Amino acid sequence: MQAELTEAGLSTPVIDDAVLVLSELVANAVEHGRPDAHGRIEVSWCIHEDYVRISVHDAGRAPDLQPVEVPDDAVSGRGLTIVDYICRTWNIDHDSGVRITAELDYSTA
Repeated sequence: MQAELTEAGLSTPVIDDAVLVLSELVANAVEHGRPDAHGRIEVSWCIHEDYVRISVHDAGRAPDLQPVEVPDDAVSGRGLTIVDYICRTWNIDHDSGVRITAELDYSTA
């Protein structure tokens, strides 16, 4: 991801944010979701004209995912709060497992 975003001309802060969002979504899928029948989770991203779309899909069930406030000394629990803060929008699709898709704005100018 980092190499593709760099090649597309995105700034270092945007790349860092996109990598952080991807990392948080993958960590949530690994910790709270479950792999598909082949032992995999799906990770994808797409660079659009003014935003990056990041998507992570697992075969688990999570009916009520929301960003939450956690104590300053908590070692986990901030994933969706970070995604919510960084991204212009994000959503959850429950059709076949859990797919979280987030969109991160950027400008190459």
